[in-house]
Formats: sequence, C-alpha cells, structure tokens
Amino acid sequence: MDDDQLIAKLRARFDAKAAEGVSAIYQFDLDDVDDYHMTIDDGSLDIQPGRHPNPGVTISSDTGTLMALVRKELNSMQALLTGKVKVTGNIGLASRLPKLFANSSR
Repeated sequence: MDDDQLIAKLRARFDAKAAEGVSAIYQFDLDDVDDYHMTIDDGSLDIQPGRHPNPGVTISSDTGTLMALVRKELNSMQALLTGKVKVTGNIGLASRLPKLFANSSR
C-alpha cells in the first residue's frame, strides 16, 4: 500500500460522528510509507505528511497492521503484546482508533 492509498482508506473509514468532541493528534511512524500525523478536532479529520512536534500519541507499525486494527480484524492488546504495534504517549487515544474509523461500508 502506498501513501495515497493509506490516506484515502483512512479518510473513507473516518466516522465524523464518533469523533465529535474528540481533540487529538496522532503520529504514525509506519515502516512501509512516509511518516504522517493526523489531527482530529471535534469531528473533523486532517492528515498531513511528516512529524508533528507534539502529538498526543505515536503509533509505530506498518500499514497492514494499522488497517487491521482500524478494521477490527486485530485486537489492539494482542498487537501490542506481540510487538506488531508500539505506542508511546496517551495509550487511551490509540485505543480509540477503531471507533473513530468504524465506517466499514467502504
């Protein structure tokens, strides 16, 4: 999966209603694409390339694992315990990802 495909999939799956009242910055350090950060602000989503100076949480993995988490095909605790995902910062934000990207019809 390339950068554009990953961003398109995240945008398509984003559930703005689930993100109402959420204000968070996610940093993605993915092995197989460039680094990205994602800002969620009360139902809106903005994805930008590069590193954010002060993310609330940083998630390190690869795109396949990230999408499996978002699609709820992989349990987040299992991913952490097996080393498929590394999380630094606010782990509570990381655990919210599947709910924020729950649009499964796309």
